[in-house]
This record gives sequence, C-alpha cells and structure tokens, in this order.
Amino acid sequence: MSGISPSEHRKLAIEANNSTWEFLDRRFDELTDIEIEEMTRRAYAAAYHWSRAENASAVNEIRASWLIAKVWIHQSRGEISLPIAQRCVNLCEQNGISDFDLAYVYEIMARSLANLGKTQEARSWKERALSVTINDEEDRKLVVSDLAKQPWFGLI
Repeated sequence: MSGISPSEHRKLAIEANNSTWEFLDRRFDELTDIEIEEMTRRAYAAAYHWSRAENASAVNEIRASWLIAKVWIHQSRGEISLPIAQRCVNLCEQNGISDFDLAYVYEIMARSLANLGKTQEARSWKERALSVTINDEEDRKLVVSDLAKQPWFGLI
C-alpha cells in the first residue's frame, strides 16, 4: 500500500495531467522518442493517481482515459486509442455524463476511427461531437476550436 494520501494523489494527478500537455501541444514529428515515452508515461500516471485521488468522480476517470487515448492518437495509434475511447463512451452513458466531457469523448472516438481509416464512422462521431449541447459558451468555443485542429487523418 502506498504512503501517499488521497489528497496528494489528487495533486499528483493534476500535475501529471497538465504536464502531459507539454508534449500534446507540440507536433508529433517534433518530439524525440524519449519525449514520446515521457508523454505516454505521464498520461498513465495521471490515470493512476486519479484512481486513488480524494473526491475523484466518473468525470475524472473519463478525462484520465481520454488523455491516454489522446496520447495514443498523437502517435497515430488508433488501434490502441479506439478501445479506450469506447470505454470513455460507455462511462459517459453509464454515469449520465454530457456537455463538455461528452463532446470530447465523441471527438476522441472520431479521431480513433479516422486513424484506422473508418471514415464514415469517424465523420458520424465528429458530427455527434459538434452537436452536443454545451451550456457554457466558452467551453463550446473551445470544443469547436479543438475539433478544427488536426490530426484528422484525411477526414475533412
């Protein structure tokens, strides 16, 4: 058993999550092999710590899994990201998660499918992501902006 308290796990989860974006905010072809490995480790570390964090919810689990799928998509590994993305969809359905988080879950499904060349399915999931009702206008703008960014693996 770890000597780390649930509150410390929460802090570590946030730190691991946020530090993963140091790599995700860069183009994949600009990353070294060591940076790619570090990015992947950080995403999994975030999920590990969220699973032990105080006051962690289904949303935290979904976001942690989404981050792992995002890391694999950043590496063009749809075969790894797709089952993780599907798990995120299932968790949203089981827990009544909607809004911002649901839009991003649909986004990662779309990207995973697009990476695997499943264009029609990918397009459908991307449309679903765009059609999610998002109550906060700033969140809505962020989702639309992120959906406009690559990689879409040839999906327009």
